[in-house]
Amino acid sequence: MSNDESPIPPPLPSEPRYGHPRDRRKWQFSMRSMMIGMTGFAVLCALATALPYAFSQVAIGLIWISVTGWLVTGLFFAAGDQRAFCIGASIVLSTMWTRVGGQFMQGTEELLGYFFVPGLRAVAAWMQIGQILMLAMANGWLCIRARRYFQRHAD
Repeated sequence: MSNDESPIPPPLPSEPRYGHPRDRRKWQFSMRSMMIGMTGFAVLCALATALPYAFSQVAIGLIWISVTGWLVTGLFFAAGDQRAFCIGASIVLSTMWTRVGGQFMQGTEELLGYFFVPGLRAVAAWMQIGQILMLAMANGWLCIRARRYFQRHAD
């Protein structure tokens, strides 16, 4: 073996190396973007208390449809960590229609009922959609970690 040859072949250009700094940058966010997101969510909660309940339901439905469409598109066209995230988040969104997911949502609705005045049920609805989105992001992150684990420990 000469000095030019290495025992480990270089990674394929189509698949990024695990842990490459460029891969991590795609998933990072700044405190500014988090503050903008939280402010937007607070404004939506304020609007939910001011507008009739039907407007909140329509807005929640639009958010649900657009997020689900984005994730399903990611299942087919994304690659690597982005596809793993879409798989994990889609699992959460699809299980909300099952018996277990429905029971989970009923339980959280009852828990939120303890904290909110009955006249503020629109805020509770927004809290539930926020909870589902957070669960989807957490499960998506978990699937990214699982993908990286399985790639590292592949035979």
